[in-house]
Amino acid sequence: MRFRLPIVLGLLAALVCSGQALAERRVALVIGNAQYVNTAPLRNPKNDAEDVAGVLKTLGFDVLVGLDLDQVNFARKIDEFARALDRADVGLFFYAGHGMQINEKNFLVSTAAKLESEFLIPSETIELDAVIRLMESRAAINLVFLDACRNNPLAENLKRSLAAQRRAASIGRGLAKIEPTGHDTLVAFSAAPGQEAADGSGRNSPFASALVKHIPESGVEVSVMLKLVAADVREATKNAQRPQQLSDMSQTFFFAKADPAPASQTVVSPAPLSPPGATNDALELAFWQSAMTTNTCESVRAYIKRFPKGTFLELAKLNERQLCTPAGANASAPAALPADAKPEVKPEPKPETKPQQAAIPRNLAPAPPPPPPVTGPRVKERPRVILQRRRIEVDAGGPPPRTLPGDRSGGSNFFQGGRKCRTVDVEGLAPRIVCD
Repeated sequence: MRFRLPIVLGLLAALVCSGQALAERRVALVIGNAQYVNTAPLRNPKNDAEDVAGVLKTLGFDVLVGLDLDQVNFARKIDEFARALDRADVGLFFYAGHGMQINEKNFLVSTAAKLESEFLIPSETIELDAVIRLMESRAAINLVFLDACRNNPLAENLKRSLAAQRRAASIGRGLAKIEPTGHDTLVAFSAAPGQEAADGSGRNSPFASALVKHIPESGVEVSVMLKLVAADVREATKNAQRPQQLSDMSQTFFFAKADPAPASQTVVSPAPLSPPGATNDALELAFWQSAMTTNTCESVRAYIKRFPKGTFLELAKLNERQLCTPAGANASAPAALPADAKPEVKPEPKPETKPQQAAIPRNLAPAPPPPPPVTGPRVKERPRVILQRRRIEVDAGGPPPRTLPGDRSGGSNFFQGGRKCRTVDVEGLAPRIVCD
């Protein structure tokens, strides 16, 4: 027993390590910049960051939070994020605050920025493309959520400075459209390119409020979840703000996978209706296409829960029976017996025995059947000539010479030993010598 204990401990350690290796590692950086020094503060970015970070923590993310970051602390937080992202399965970046585009490049503004000179832009902002490239080099799946298209008075300062210096630079409204440079990267904008986003009059912005609402929903793929977010934002802003997503995803991702329910249970809980501001048919179609692409029990049940009277409900229930019910689980399970019942014991069948036939004496056994008649042409047999050979005595003083049957005349005569002899031809026999 003493020698087996280290072996057992080693096996347990190996099982623990393998279980940790199989778990998905998720890392998130959440930034909320609201208290800007050189312009009026924003109402909700700090609240947005805190609420989004709280939701992500419940979903298994290791969350780094940065609030009201100046340039130095902004850079340090991104460096901390880079080290935490090493060999992560999922990386997520959320930013709420001021953002701007210069020459079709996007920049996130730190709280101490003045933006009085284009030469100071690198020391007062963080380039968004650099953050995305960093994430793509470290994590397998990358999700970027930008609520940074709010009206930025600092951008107007930079425009006036460039105009006074007669320098040409394109400073547009909101953020510019970007394209992911790697695989499995999704970028979600709170507003369309070139469009400003609302800060919101409540605790959160319309975009952050919709994210906090829909991210925890189980069995909803991230691209479908963002369609639900866009529907809520359009409704809240009366279609003035239109979120968009740019995806380079080659695989599906769920913030919260649906818990597989037992096959015998039926989900009867009422499902929330689709947002009235969205086109229900288009939203349902997108949800259904995502469920069919995923082709899992969780995604099909999420569709049934979301659209209890949907167009594809019958197909969804058919797929649910095929994907969620173990094959042959009910058919192979034996029926339960009462506690006081005794199992019925059936007697084993006896092998069948054939009656033995009495031995028939050999002398009384029936004669074998005659051979079948020959049906072919009959061959005429050659008649046999039976010749009776007669012994011919040739001794002197014997009986008179006799001839054999079939003696032919005309044979040659000769004398032999003083006796007269001749050759006799007999049919069917060799010539014979007969002497008198």
